[in-house]
Parts: sequence; structure tokens; C-alpha cells
Amino acid sequence: MKFIPYIKTLGRLAADLVFPISCIICGQGEKFLCESCQAKLTRLDKQLCVVCKKPAAYGKTHSTCVTRNTLDGIISALSYTDKRTKKLIGTFKYQFISDLAAPMSHMIVEEITKQGITGYFAEFTIIPVPLHKRRLNWRGFNQAELLAEALGKNLNIPVDKTLVTRAKFTTPQIELKAEQRKTNIENAFETKNTTVGRYLLVDDVVTTGSTLNEIAKLLKKHGATEVWAATSAHG
Repeated sequence: MKFIPYIKTLGRLAADLVFPISCIICGQGEKFLCESCQAKLTRLDKQLCVVCKKPAAYGKTHSTCVTRNTLDGIISALSYTDKRTKKLIGTFKYQFISDLAAPMSHMIVEEITKQGITGYFAEFTIIPVPLHKRRLNWRGFNQAELLAEALGKNLNIPVDKTLVTRAKFTTPQIELKAEQRKTNIENAFETKNTTVGRYLLVDDVVTTGSTLNEIAKLLKKHGATEVWAATSAHG
């Protein structure tokens, strides 16, 4: 076991002994996200085109927007403008609460089911957005991988955690402006295999879409016929 993740695991276990688990939003109950708060999180009214950010049926990228360098569609569960959602995702990612993967993936499945496109993804392979080794060693887990694994079980489709790797250590996208994000993430990913097939990328949140589009570009360059994404939140 890596030293830093090991220390964090010990710290988490010690904290659980001293401070009982409770909802990170309301502070009640015995779960990190109670059913009541989960139901109150602001859902997206409409799915959005990842390129122009305008409403798009099922989240499919508009025909006038889609290219070989973009996603073919994206579906998200929550609005990232909701402060509670920001707190939820921040806790999941930066406070190492891996237990949040289950309810967050469940909300994605709910939205896919609501859109009536569960069957559409039957022949897709799920790919979690990878972390660079340095960041993975510091954090101890990849939240996108946890979401992907839970989503794969719920949708009964395979997950491939090795097809795409992060080759370049980059500044966190959250610290950059939109145009800087595109430059920052350019050529940050790589694959050693052909990628013929259809893929569903998974991450916790999408804002500008730079990261997901960069991976979509890579996959299409190596043979992918269709690339979508699923995220907990869109903002």
C-alpha cells in the first residue's frame, strides 16, 4: 500500500471512531448523503450540448457542433450551480469520502433511465477519466473510477480502467479559466491500443468540457466510432 493513501486511510478510520458518520449536507442520519438531501439536490432541467451549452435532446451533441474532436453526447444528473452539489463533489474528491460513489452513480443512472436511453449504452464500454500517478498517489483513489465501477454494475456494461492513461501532470482545471483549460489539458492523455468501439466516459463534474473532449478526440483518432460521457453534475 502506498504510504500517503495508507496514512489517509488510517486517519479516516480514526475519524469514524470519534465522529459518527452523518450526512454532509444536513448533518443528520448515518449516511454521508441521506435520502432526503439526495432528493432535494437540483436536477438538470434539460440536458445540454457539450459544445454550445444549449439544450440538447438526450444530451446528444448538436449536429452543427459535433466534430471528430468532441463528444457525441453527454448526460448529467445534477446542476453544478447548486451549492449543495458543489459541497458534495468537493467532499467526494478532496476529503476522500469514497462512500459517496454509490449515491452519485445512482443519480446518473436515474437520469439515464429518465431519458429512456439505458438500452442505447448496452454495447458501450465505460472509461473513467484517469488521474496522473502523482495525483492518484496523493489522493489514494480516483473518484471517476469509483463512479465508473458503480455505473458499470448498474448498467451491466464493462469498465476499462487501463485503455486511457494520463501521460502529463497538469494544473487542476478548476484553477484555470476556460481558454487556459484547453491548453492545459492538450495531449495530456494517451492510449497504446486501437479503440474501435463505442465508449462512455465517466467523471464527477463537467464545466467547459475540455477534459472530456480531449479524451474523445484521442479515442476517435484511434478508431472509436462514438464517444459519450456521463457525469454527476454539469455546470
